[in-house]
Amino acid sequence: MIFLMMLGLALVLMLPLAVVFIGPRRMQGRREAAIALHKAQLVELARDLADGRIGAVEYNAAKLEVERRLLAADGTVEPVWNGNAKLLLIATVVAVPVGAFALYLPGSTPNIPSEPHAQWQAQQAAAQAKLNVFIGELRARLAMEDPNSADASQGEAYLGEALAEQAGEITPEALGYFKQSLANAPQNSSWRPLDVQRIGEAAQAASQ
Repeated sequence: MIFLMMLGLALVLMLPLAVVFIGPRRMQGRREAAIALHKAQLVELARDLADGRIGAVEYNAAKLEVERRLLAADGTVEPVWNGNAKLLLIATVVAVPVGAFALYLPGSTPNIPSEPHAQWQAQQAAAQAKLNVFIGELRARLAMEDPNSADASQGEAYLGEALAEQAGEITPEALGYFKQSLANAPQNSSWRPLDVQRIGEAAQAASQ
C-alpha cells in the first residue's frame, strides 16, 4: 500500500511538467544571452588584470574557465518544440515516477561511488563563487556610473543576466535591472534585445 501511495505522490509531483503541453512556447535566445554574459566576464577579467586587481596566474585560470563556458554556450542548440518533443515529454512524465518508485524496491539500488558527485559539487561551487565575484564587481562598477548612461545600461543588462543565471530564473531583482537597462539602452545597442527578451520571458512566466 505504501508503494502505491509513493507512486501516486510521484505522479502528482510530475503534473507541473505536463503544463508544457498547453502553455505557449518559451522564448528562445538563452544561447545568445549566455554568450553575451561570458564575453562580458572576459572583458571584466581583462580590466582587472590591467588595473592590477588580479595577477597573471589568476587571470589565465579564470580566463580559461570562462572560455570553456563560452564554448559550451556557443555549442548549445535551441530546442524546437515539435511532436517528437511531446512524445519525449510523455515518456519522461511516465518514466521518472516509475523509475523513482523502482529505486525503493528491495535490492534495486546499486552501490554507486559518491566521488564523481563530490567532484561535480566542487566544480559547481567553484563556478558559483566566480559568478558571485563577477556580480559583486558589476555592482561596484554600476555604483560609479551615471545611472542614465549607456555604460550603466549595459552593466545593468549583464548584472540582470548574471543574477538570473545565479538563481536559475529571472528574479524580481534581475527583472528590475533589465527594465532599468532597457530604459537607457541605445536603439542599436547589442544588449537591448537581451533586455526585451528577458522582460518578455518574465511577463510570460507571470501570466502562467
